Amino acid sequence: MASFEATKPYTKPPAWATDQRRLFDVTRDAVDSFTDRYLDDEGRPLWPPDGHVGIDGSDDLVEGFYNWPLVYAMGGDRLFLDAATETYRAVIDSLSEVETPYGHPMYVDEFDQGRDWFHLGEGNLYTYNMGLADPTDDAVVDRAERFAGLYFDDSETGNYDAEKRLVRSPQTGSMGPDYADFSEYVSHGYGADYRWWRHGLPWRDIPEFDEAADLHDPENEERLFEVLNERCTKGDIPLNLNVTSLMTNAYLHTGDDRYREWVFDYLDAWRERTAENGGIIPDNVGRSGEIGEYTNGKWYGGYYGWSWGGWHYVGIGPTVAAENAVLLDGTREHLDFPRSQLDHLMERGIEVSADAVNDTLYIPHKFGEPGNYHYNASGVLKENDGEIRYEDGWFEFRPHKDDPYAVHLWYMSMRDDDRQRVRDLRNHHKQDWRRVDPRAKTKHADGHEYAWLSYLDGEFPDYPKRIMEANHAHVRDRTKLMREEGYCPDEIDEDYLRNRNPVSEKGLLQLTMGAPQPIYYGGLVMAQVRHFDLGRGRPGLPDGVAALVEEVTTDGIVLTLVNVGGQDREMLVQAGAYGEHEFTTVSTDGRERAAESNRIRVTLPGGTSLSLEAGMDRFVNDPTYDLPTELVR
Repeated sequence: MASFEATKPYTKPPAWATDQRRLFDVTRDAVDSFTDRYLDDEGRPLWPPDGHVGIDGSDDLVEGFYNWPLVYAMGGDRLFLDAATETYRAVIDSLSEVETPYGHPMYVDEFDQGRDWFHLGEGNLYTYNMGLADPTDDAVVDRAERFAGLYFDDSETGNYDAEKRLVRSPQTGSMGPDYADFSEYVSHGYGADYRWWRHGLPWRDIPEFDEAADLHDPENEERLFEVLNERCTKGDIPLNLNVTSLMTNAYLHTGDDRYREWVFDYLDAWRERTAENGGIIPDNVGRSGEIGEYTNGKWYGGYYGWSWGGWHYVGIGPTVAAENAVLLDGTREHLDFPRSQLDHLMERGIEVSADAVNDTLYIPHKFGEPGNYHYNASGVLKENDGEIRYEDGWFEFRPHKDDPYAVHLWYMSMRDDDRQRVRDLRNHHKQDWRRVDPRAKTKHADGHEYAWLSYLDGEFPDYPKRIMEANHAHVRDRTKLMREEGYCPDEIDEDYLRNRNPVSEKGLLQLTMGAPQPIYYGGLVMAQVRHFDLGRGRPGLPDGVAALVEEVTTDGIVLTLVNVGGQDREMLVQAGAYGEHEFTTVSTDGRERAAESNRIRVTLPGGTSLSLEAGMDRFVNDPTYDLPTELVR
């Protein structure tokens, strides 16, 4: 292992470095107040209320603290890990006592009894982050194996059919696929008055439904749930590709090849179905393996599919699964799967002038049969009469939104054409890429990937300082809310923790690990580097040390480390979040040294900084959560 020592003192530390270290501290204090005020005396969440019977909400509770272990893994205080572990245990205990309409609890054997992998993906982000934070915790490893085991053919759940290589329902979990029943959603607030209609009308062959508004007509409620049960409770959908993260997580803990082979087998099955369907991924496959088995032979019209949720939901699974497959065997060819879907949409795109210089490509996000497509959809191309534009079955032409699929495609491949694809999808009607929104409106604070890419391209040098300012603003806003409401919310629902979570990890991921945010609905962290504190024998940056990945290129990275504290620190820098990359050479002060390892050792005396230019071979090592042997004492 190559070793490097900083010898360059600084007069004043850079603003991004002091802001980064302060962010760890102020966020820790906010989490301390959060757990003290928003959990009961036993540490349990304040929702659900006594006597609650429901289906939804487990993922929302976990989203209130899912990112705390990740901040610990990047260098945050031990409080982040301990508080997350205790709160998760309390959520498990609480939801294991909350009944569903199906005669069993919401959590069975510590896992959600049955939901779709949009929501299960969100709830399991905590599980994956714990692998980075504390892979030596036996409970963490046990859950990883048990959760993945729910989707093997020998599981009593019946979630998976290994012979046909399909997940047997859009809604699965610890109780299997056979409890999926949309009629039970009525008592949980998902009746006809729910927002089923906001995505438009997904079917054109049901006489009772002529337009989207019919979906929230109480007189149509019974028929609505009949159709949902007929078409959306059995068989496979693209969102189920998120199960590959559950398998990859188990592999990173154990190295057991059966988890890896599951990922490849299932991904290959979906690629074969896509080829059978002329290159477009079908959104529903029956339990027989037949495309369109429950939708009268149509490849569209499934749950969260092309006619309903559109590309925003369909694109999740192929991107997540391809990422996981690349991580597991290093073969970039897996990325052809999500790349081909983006290309199909872009080929059908329509350029719209945004200003005197730039056009924005509007790509179709949905597919369906001809009909009345009048519904509330802002930012889409419409005809003169207000009807949503429809061409050869494709409709809802809009910019690529803030979905990170194209960014992740480039990040995994490092190909120039994938980077150009990101530029070609740029929405010139929206904010300048050289700007950071200090108060991002969505729960996953999306959109900052593009400002970060501008920084990596040398077009936005102030980005590190700006994203740190935005993360500080997030903590201040949440702390202010807690203070103003007296730490007692007026309304307590399943979102109350998530809406008050003071932790924002996106800027720390980008700056310290050179990583985009994981795909929020179930992706794993994919990173250039991660750090380990030799002094404390734990993951993350040493106390007082800040990190900035300044460049990410095909050949490698440029990393600057700054010790803003007064004490000497020793650390390891690892190539990849899971040691999957390999350092080839490392240059500092104009001198190049061979590295030929997936880790380097760095000594940082107080008040010094060190810049490293590291060559990298990516995805050449077997990935693992295992901690470096230097940390194990």
